Amino acid sequence: MKLSRTDWKYVIDTLMVLSILGVTLIGLLMAFVIPEGRLEAGQSKYFLGLHRHQWGDIHLYLSLALAALVIVHVALAWGWIKGKARGLFGRAWAAAVGLTVLAAVLVPAFFWLAASKNDPAYAEFGTGQGGQGRRFVETSRPAAEALEGAAALGGPGAPAAGHAEGGEPSAATGLHQEKTIAGRMEEGTAEAVITGQMTLRDVERVTGVAAKEIAARLGLPPEVSLDETLGRLRRIHGFEMEALRDTVADLLRSRPPAS
Repeated sequence: MKLSRTDWKYVIDTLMVLSILGVTLIGLLMAFVIPEGRLEAGQSKYFLGLHRHQWGDIHLYLSLALAALVIVHVALAWGWIKGKARGLFGRAWAAAVGLTVLAAVLVPAFFWLAASKNDPAYAEFGTGQGGQGRRFVETSRPAAEALEGAAALGGPGAPAAGHAEGGEPSAATGLHQEKTIAGRMEEGTAEAVITGQMTLRDVERVTGVAAKEIAARLGLPPEVSLDETLGRLRRIHGFEMEALRDTVADLLRSRPPAS
């Protein structure tokens, strides 16, 4: 069956309404249901099995689809738009339509101007539950140098310096690492260096906390690979890097003090 121009307008307008409803509902969901920033006890950024970022992706896709539908809608109704603009503005109809398009750019610019800049209320969003005191490398040390130092401790399958045969950290090395990291935490000079490019074994070598213990605390399956990058594990199993850093910090604090 061949659709007429009117039929296409009906289809496009219907899809526009559905897209608008989807964008609005997900926006309300992210604004009032799924928490953002640091989590309190008992909170979760998952809703119906999807993470807040996944809902944000759907929101983006629906927004792009809506924009495309609006363009098609305007193209189908261009004759009517042009005729109505000419009736209202005469020879200045083209300028009036151009100003209408410009307004679409000015609206978000208006909200940007109205919003407070560098608001401290958002300063700790994304830093997890522990703030600065739960980070693992001195702030004066460049991130690249820190990562190189982690890699220098040994890749997967290679014994690291100061580790016992078989890859397990020696008691002396583990104690030294724990004291160093704990001292940096107390001084408030520690910053995140655990990145998605590292593996659980890398985290173990840097912090002295057993990789399998970290995996168990995060709820990962027993057969999870300790040599897979954290970024890939996060995508597969749905944990957050902040949660991993908090877990390592909690495990360090729970260790009995050295006698």
